[in-house]
Amino acid sequence: MDVDEWQAEYMLIAENTEHRGEAESDPVKKGRQAVFLKEYWGVKNNGDQSAGPLIRRSMKDVAESISESERTTRRL
Repeated sequence: MDVDEWQAEYMLIAENTEHRGEAESDPVKKGRQAVFLKEYWGVKNNGDQSAGPLIRRSMKDVAESISESERTTRRL
């Protein structure tokens, strides 16, 4: 596949999550994934959405992707 660096990292996170059945268990790695997904999806700190590279997502979507609550995701 010919993808840019952002898409490749997104695909890696999605593949790892699917393969393991859940997101990473290490809180530091979960935090890194959350930060990446937040930036990739264009989620702002106040929960508002902006136009990200692909689609509009919220902090709730980030939390679901790393298998954590929104509160824990914000702390990570």
